[in-house]
Formats: sequence, C-alpha cells, structure tokens
Amino acid sequence: MNRSWIPTRRHSCFGLLLLAAIASTVGCGDNRRQGIEGTVTFDGQPVPNGNISFIPQGDARGPTAGAVIKDGRFTIDRARGTFTGTFRVEIVAARETAETVADPVTGERVSLREQYIPAKYNVQSELTAEIEAGGSNRLKYELTSK
Repeated sequence: MNRSWIPTRRHSCFGLLLLAAIASTVGCGDNRRQGIEGTVTFDGQPVPNGNISFIPQGDARGPTAGAVIKDGRFTIDRARGTFTGTFRVEIVAARETAETVADPVTGERVSLREQYIPAKYNVQSELTAEIEAGGSNRLKYELTSK
C-alpha cells in the first residue's frame, strides 16, 4: 500500500473548512433572509383583507414567504422573509356577496364569499418582485379589475 499521503486530522479540518468556504460562495444572492413590506390597492382602494405570497423564480432560492394584507398593508419580518432574487407574487382577497348558503356543519345561513381579485394577480399571476440584500424591499401593488 502506498502511504505517500495519509490524511491527518489537520488535513481533514482544512478540507472541511475549504469545502464550507466554497459552499458558502456557490449559488445566487444573499444567504440571509430579507424583510419585505408594502401596500396593495384594488381599483384605487386599499385591499381590506387578503393574502400575499412570494414564490421563488429562476435562480432565486426558497423559501416562499407570505403575509396577511390588512387595510392595504403587509409586512414580512426578516426571520420569515425570503432570500434575494426574483419572486412571483400572488395576491388573493375574498369578500361577502349578497348570496347566502347553508353552513355544512351548523346548517345556519351564511354569506357566500367570492374571490374578487382577478386571476392575473394570483393563480395566473403576472406580478413579480425583486428582493434585494439590505434593501428596503418596500413594494407597491396597484391592482385593477380591468
């Protein structure tokens, strides 16, 4: 057996450090989560209640992130935010209609709710966000019914 090079504990530690350094530089964007905040209006009015989601696209790494929209505003803190990159944005909001239906559990009549945000802003979303490292990441979405 050729013993011209036998790894020692020192070599192993150096190798692990080198591997860790390479791994930390591979990939795109910042390795820290970013906070995101912003506003959402629909036909010029703040969305009273809804949800917003950020889904990684292209080279952006997960995780996805989301928040509740309340009175047209949303906030995602850094601990629950995304990494940097391009994200597809989906916005949903429901409102009560004049129609009522029977609650399947209680049998009580309740108002039927409808998704009123057009599909081009959610299931077929055309919205994107570019999340930057250390940036303000303040976003503004002005949605319309047309």
